[in-house]
Amino acid sequence: MADEMKVVEAVEKSHISGDNTFTLSTGVVLRGKQVPPLILVKIMASFPRPKVPTYMSPTMGREMENPDNPDYIDRVRSWKIDSSNVILNAMILLGTELVSIPKNFPGPENKSWMDEYQLLGTQLSPENKSWRYLTWITFKAATSLKDLDIIKEVVGRLSGIPETRVEAAEQFPGSDQEKR
Repeated sequence: MADEMKVVEAVEKSHISGDNTFTLSTGVVLRGKQVPPLILVKIMASFPRPKVPTYMSPTMGREMENPDNPDYIDRVRSWKIDSSNVILNAMILLGTELVSIPKNFPGPENKSWMDEYQLLGTQLSPENKSWRYLTWITFKAATSLKDLDIIKEVVGRLSGIPETRVEAAEQFPGSDQEKR
């Protein structure tokens, strides 16, 4: 419930308008749009949850699942991070478009932010317009967790996915409260 209130507060502060534009903390204005739901389903399906390891239980006389296996717990944690990152990237790339940039703020085509990005030891693909947009959003424009929450809320709503389902999709098929 507390997380939902944080999202509501962030959305209220983001100045979401009737035309689905919203302002990030950096002053960048984006417009949310619908992402085809089957794309998100395909993305989620490409990240199957790790299988629970089993062991032979002498007392039960059969194979038993061992969700407390430390390696399995690590694999589930990595799976959640990887799958949520890809889903969020899809929502940004397919569900947002740039409306405006504050004066003196480097845009996706500006080489200065790419130079900074490269100095961090990361790989560049500046010739790819989609890569530039996605990387610029995640590196320069959406610099806070509240910005990411706003993107998820707006794009999720427009795509017919309520916020609670977006959070569940990021942890598809379950959450931390789910049995490991």
